[in-house]
Amino acid sequence: MCAAGPKWLQVIAIFRVTRRSQLLDHRAGQSGRGLLRRLRPREWRHWTFRMIGASHHIAALKRLNDGIAASGLGPEMPDRCFVVLRNLAWSDGPATQACLTQLKEWGGLSLAVRGDDLRVFEALRQMAADEDPEFETWLRARRPAGGTELLSSLFGALTFPVPAPPQPSTAGFERPARTVPEVTGDRTAVIPVGRRLDTGADLELKLSLLTRHTAVFAGSGSGKTVFLRRLIEECALHGVSSIVLDSNNDLARLGDPWPSPPPGWSDEDADKAARYFAETEVVIWTPGRSRGRPLTFQPLPDFAPVLDDRDELDSALGLAVEALASRANVDGASAKARKGKAILRQALGHFARSGGGDFTAFLGLLAALPLEVSQIDRADQIAAELGQLLTAATINDPLFAGSGEPADPEQLLSPSGGKRARVSVISFIGLSDQARPGFVNQLQMALFSWIKRNPARGRPLNGLYVMDEAQALVPATPKTEALASTLTLASQARKYGLGLVFATQTPRGLHNHIAGNATTQFIGRINSPTQIDVVKGLARARGGHADRVGRLDTGQFYAASDGISEVLIRGRQCLSHHPSDPLTEQEIIERASG
Repeated sequence: MCAAGPKWLQVIAIFRVTRRSQLLDHRAGQSGRGLLRRLRPREWRHWTFRMIGASHHIAALKRLNDGIAASGLGPEMPDRCFVVLRNLAWSDGPATQACLTQLKEWGGLSLAVRGDDLRVFEALRQMAADEDPEFETWLRARRPAGGTELLSSLFGALTFPVPAPPQPSTAGFERPARTVPEVTGDRTAVIPVGRRLDTGADLELKLSLLTRHTAVFAGSGSGKTVFLRRLIEECALHGVSSIVLDSNNDLARLGDPWPSPPPGWSDEDADKAARYFAETEVVIWTPGRSRGRPLTFQPLPDFAPVLDDRDELDSALGLAVEALASRANVDGASAKARKGKAILRQALGHFARSGGGDFTAFLGLLAALPLEVSQIDRADQIAAELGQLLTAATINDPLFAGSGEPADPEQLLSPSGGKRARVSVISFIGLSDQARPGFVNQLQMALFSWIKRNPARGRPLNGLYVMDEAQALVPATPKTEALASTLTLASQARKYGLGLVFATQTPRGLHNHIAGNATTQFIGRINSPTQIDVVKGLARARGGHADRVGRLDTGQFYAASDGISEVLIRGRQCLSHHPSDPLTEQEIIERASG
């Protein structure tokens, strides 16, 4: 595998990050290591790739440690990323697993290289060697490498945006002001995001581009909340449902109409508002609060529909085991953990084939496991201990197998009859700061499973997932429970048609891979000098400057996206009521229970 390293890295350098006016330094040695970096002063981002094909665990671990050291990866180096390409399984040994855990915590990745990707890259390498003068134009138009599993999961939509070749524009970010198309399944459907300050023309975003994710960086008083709400509302007008995480009690008014037209309200805004409230269902959820509309996580699926399909049953059992393993303390690599996990799976299989039931019934089975369920020594005693740990989990975490509506993405994203879209606002009033990342992690795991079963199937956008104050849930440091599932969604959700929106007042505090997976970014007014330096760096990475970011008016944003380096816009007023004060806890509960 290492012998092919230079060719691989040459392909990645040429076909993924080439951009006019940017200098790239590419080096690949016999070790299979390659470095890609931008050479402009203070604007570079450093990627290290290393292929590790050693089969012996000691040799593989040495190469992994050497690669981490050579890349400069570390908790204080957010501009560095180390990517290990390896098809062989890593050792289960504690030293290797500790090193891999450190790699992930510092923002590194270990990825496999698939045969289909190899064929694409080899074909592109041969085409480049032919030196056809039309090759670069074809490459920029088609961008075949970006469709490979490796690069789409690795870079998502960030890297360095490639300008389209000169041609009649159909990219659809900038258009003259006009009525938004109503055909939900039309992949050319667009939504307005604001009005350009230089030309006065509307700036519009292709609905399908939201699947490549969006980041909003803006401080207090910038108009960030209004901007987010209008984005959600415009998507709802196209029949796109949303899940919205509300940390500050200022998004739960998405279902409240304006009592009177706000300043600057146009006839078009009034018409859209009328359609929005007629066609959109806004539901407020209150996990952790029995009053209102509580949400809980039911760890066991309904096994009955899959009993006749062995593959589907195995899949359902696998999901259930993963949902319970950490709670039962059997998600480790020790012999005891592996044995416990095997007994847990056997017990679940017996439970499913015996008619299933609720979680209380399953705990009863674990307390008195029949001898025929498992041949593992002391299986009945181990099962009883697992049952005790799971019972303790229900006591310590009321959201786990508790009372309330199940946190099912199907329910959160499916409107009632007569409505085109549902906006599910999940209020955090019932969750402590410490409990929020764990709740979000469980929600995101359920969401990922749901989108894999329910891909977009021709629709430009299957749904929207909005995380406000993202720095509190997926910070740069320390690692939280929500980080791994967030990174999985950020890298994989695009292929299933789910759009992610991350918003934060402190971009420096947000994990760098979150912002790095967003094709579209909006930068509003920020007052902190430290945060200003961060967003200016993000803007320069797209070819912009954001020079006035500390002096922007409320509602003004720098916009950057595919083919757009920087445009200054003024966002539109939201269609729902937005007074200056957030809702109280009692007001949120009243809206949820209503």
